[in-house]
Amino acid sequence: MRLCLPLLMLLGSVAVADDPKPAPKDKELSADAKKELTKLDGKWKLVKVASGGQEGDVDKEVYFEFKGTELTMSAGSRSEAYRIAALDPATDPRCVDLVEKRPGKPDRTLEGVYRIDGDTLQLAHALPGDGKNRPTGFDKSLERGMVWTLKRVKE
Repeated sequence: MRLCLPLLMLLGSVAVADDPKPAPKDKELSADAKKELTKLDGKWKLVKVASGGQEGDVDKEVYFEFKGTELTMSAGSRSEAYRIAALDPATDPRCVDLVEKRPGKPDRTLEGVYRIDGDTLQLAHALPGDGKNRPTGFDKSLERGMVWTLKRVKE
C-alpha cells in the first residue's frame, strides 16, 4: 500500500490536534544527549509512515534535516521548524521532545521515542495535547500519533 498523505499529516499531524499548553523552556542537554545528537545530524528521507493500524510507503519527497538541536522537515517548497528540547539516550526506547515552532502561536511539544539502526531512524510521536502522552514503542496501531521510518541520505 502506498500512502499519499497531505504535508501537514506528514509533518506532525498538527492540523487535527488540540491546542496544548505552550512548550516549556528547554533544559540544557546532558553530555550523553549532546553526543547522541551527532548520530542524528544530517539529512534523512521519510520512506514509511504508520498510524491507526495502517502503514505505507511515502510517495512524496519528504526530508528531515537535523543540525544540532534544530530539525527542519521539508516537502517541496514547504517546511516546518522544530527544536530538540529534550533527549534521553539512556531510556529504552530513547526519548525525544520536539518543540514545534509556530509563527504567531505558542510553541508546542511533541513527545516521542526514537531508535537508530545503522542508516535507519524510526521516530514515533504522539499528537500534541494536554498531559503526558509519549508513545512506549513503534507499534503502527498508535491511534493518536505517528511512526515515521527514515533512511539517511548519503551526500
